[in-house]
Amino acid sequence: MADPHELTHAFEDWLAARIPLERAELRRKHEEMRAHEYRFLRGGYHLWLARFGEELPELLTGTPVPVVGDLHVENFGTWRDRDQVRRWGVNDFDELSRGPVALDLVRLATSAVLAPHLALDENEVCAELLAAWSAAEPRACIDLAEEGAGHLRALVPEFADAARFYADLAAGPPEQLPDAVRAAAAEVAERGWAPTWHQHTAGTGSLGHRRVVGVGPAADGTPHAREAKQLGPGTAPWAAETWSDLTWPESDPGLYDEVRDAIRGPAAAARVLDWHVRDLAPDVVRIEVTGLGRHDSARLLRAMARATADVHGSGGVFASCLRDVARLGERRFQDAVSAMVARTKADFTAYRKKN
Repeated sequence: MADPHELTHAFEDWLAARIPLERAELRRKHEEMRAHEYRFLRGGYHLWLARFGEELPELLTGTPVPVVGDLHVENFGTWRDRDQVRRWGVNDFDELSRGPVALDLVRLATSAVLAPHLALDENEVCAELLAAWSAAEPRACIDLAEEGAGHLRALVPEFADAARFYADLAAGPPEQLPDAVRAAAAEVAERGWAPTWHQHTAGTGSLGHRRVVGVGPAADGTPHAREAKQLGPGTAPWAAETWSDLTWPESDPGLYDEVRDAIRGPAAAARVLDWHVRDLAPDVVRIEVTGLGRHDSARLLRAMARATADVHGSGGVFASCLRDVARLGERRFQDAVSAMVARTKADFTAYRKKN
């Protein structure tokens, strides 16, 4: 069994052979991964896949559905769809692929267990997530204006100061990106948008990937921003090349549009070449899990499970997913989460000691 450093170096070398990597940001990513078990999980999807294959290979054989892959409790937020309806749900599809539903459910539960100061224990996390996912009826993600979304509206943070928000984005050094990516960003921006492009840093898992943000006024003078991030081939292909004896999630170039249409995802987003373009705005925010009381934590986890089911159901085979999870059962699901929590903690300890 390779240690987390060997796997990390192997993955980064593999990825660097396919897309340019920002080495200074990779060093920052490694620092963040040493800071806390949850940050380690967020920054180590390659490690997650490796350990999932070692600990739970039988769970890789379920019905292939659209899976988020790099799912965690900070991978949910707000956006505006093509009708300008403000919605809440899964908001990061960098590792979107077709794979077994257990990959997402076990990772989401593991992230909730490892998230600092969450007011629920492991048993409660597993019970809440599994029950809510199993009871879900996949559809468009939650409209925050609808009657049943009041508990989420109350938790969504207030918008940032708009002038400061856009000024901070435009403060980064000037940056270039391919013409096709610029054109794609312009197509999903407001009419007459005239941006300048700047280096941008955000997140943990994607540190090291090129990120560029365009900031500028539209024809009506209002400011707008679009982020472009170079994704590369994703992490699952690396796992498939490294452990060819296991069945891994498979990439599908048309999957992003399929999922976005089904869940009524953000209108101001696009995929071009190996880049992802998305909207950045003061009202595009996430709900912080840390610090919530037990009641709100449980309700938010249930909403996350339902939003995850919306993604899984976009593939048209949700009934088969339900049967897979029913066969898995509550006890086996909790055992799987416990195994991955323990494995992640052990890898985190080893990772810290060697740096």
